[in-house]
Amino acid sequence: MADQLLAARAALAAEARRPGSGADFTGALMATVRRVIGFDGYCLLGLDPATGLRSSMFSRHGLDGVADRLAYNEKVEVDVNKYVELAAAPRPVGLLGGRRSSRPHSPRYEEIIRPAGFSSELRLVLRGQGRLWGALVLFRDTGGRPFDEGDADAALAIAEPLTRAVRSYPVRPVAARRRPLAPGVVTLDAGNRVTSMSPHARDWLDDFRAGGDDEVELEDAMRVVHDVGLAARTGRDEASCLVRTTSGRWLLVHGEPVEPDSPTIAVVLAPAALGDVLRAASAWFGLTRREEQVAGLVAQGLSARRMARALNLSPLTVNDHLGVIYRKAGVSGRDELVARLT
Repeated sequence: MADQLLAARAALAAEARRPGSGADFTGALMATVRRVIGFDGYCLLGLDPATGLRSSMFSRHGLDGVADRLAYNEKVEVDVNKYVELAAAPRPVGLLGGRRSSRPHSPRYEEIIRPAGFSSELRLVLRGQGRLWGALVLFRDTGGRPFDEGDADAALAIAEPLTRAVRSYPVRPVAARRRPLAPGVVTLDAGNRVTSMSPHARDWLDDFRAGGDDEVELEDAMRVVHDVGLAARTGRDEASCLVRTTSGRWLLVHGEPVEPDSPTIAVVLAPAALGDVLRAASAWFGLTRREEQVAGLVAQGLSARRMARALNLSPLTVNDHLGVIYRKAGVSGRDELVARLT
């Protein structure tokens, strides 16, 4: 098993260096995971590091058509193995299922997982550098062997390269840039249920889906909208998330009440501004605050000399920062960096 884990870590690290797009990305990752942990279904998700809200999602044989119910469970209900709790735990992995006598009470298990035909769940939180980057959720069918501590140990062994792969996906190179889509709007009622969806919002959500053999449907992609809606409803300052769609477009999803004290939330899906992209991308790349400032000026087209004047630095120091930025972003120069950010 040790050799299998080493091989899996190496394969995940290779995918992190040059991630594919859409279903090609998740197909490669999950084929590697399957070599060390057996499963019947999965969900792999990434988070916007600036706001902590969901920004990417892949699934196959997972929990279908329950996006609003899962969002409510994660944000409102009392349950076990929630992502934020696992992120703070010494071991960021949780098991759910097995014998009823030893199973903790869980609305998620009784009302969502079991009705979907699964008897066991493994949740692995992807964390690092003081941030929560995403999570992997695995399922086993009813009648199969429940996940055990050996599976949990295997998940922990591959967590670090898997985290790097999930971080790299939003800032992956894209072969061809697509024209921006027009803004769209989804409205949610007091129960966080959809009451209307504009055609342009549907276009954005379709572009969120990975395609291929990935099974994230439009209703599943709505989880991003439901999460933003709940954040807006609870008064969070930043009820928004940044998404890199499968085609490579940058999308900002933002929610707020249609008027003060209204139970109706409007969630707007629109092209992201450079500032929104830069803040999250800097975290995905692992840039310092100063490096983020330099990268922002690069995206605005400033020369190294003009950047030096703007930041009160020497041109030599700016060039040193540029070298570090290019290395962290895995690019050869400013043109390639700008292409990742726009």
